[in-house]
Amino acid sequence: MKRKISQAARATVRNLACLTLILGSPALAIASEAARANAAVCLAYAAVVKEVPELVTPVGPAPPEVVPAEPTNYRDAYELYKSRQRPLVVMVTASWCPYCPAMKNELLGMKREGKLPDASVVIVDYDQDRATARTVMGSQRTLPALAVYHYVGGKPKQSRPAKAAEVPRVLAES
Repeated sequence: MKRKISQAARATVRNLACLTLILGSPALAIASEAARANAAVCLAYAAVVKEVPELVTPVGPAPPEVVPAEPTNYRDAYELYKSRQRPLVVMVTASWCPYCPAMKNELLGMKREGKLPDASVVIVDYDQDRATARTVMGSQRTLPALAVYHYVGGKPKQSRPAKAAEVPRVLAES
């Protein structure tokens, strides 16, 4: 025997399903205020119209590309150097190098004081990333090693100052 379910009963079942989906979702507990507001609108609509609304996720405009203020590693900094011509200062250091801490502190101090405007400063540890360190060092075999990647007249240039104090002068050429 086949039972006929009334239109009102179907709407009630759908409304309960909508309510269960919305309120029973564990994601609602961590959902944003906007998501909870949308859920409330859905429930109000279902209560008034006696139908479950079409649940459509709105598609907004793509968020703007966010460039980090400071790159977190050599590869990110090098990408900014290539794509946006942002100067890049790289220091290769090692835990066993007796001169590295002083140069590192001097370089980072210059960055904090604004003496290296718009330049990314990256410290590469020779023991942790030997391949990148060797690429930066080129034929130089002593530590600490400095390399400055910058553009002069629109053309890429790589400089190897011997001292951290020379870096602002090298960047001034850009």
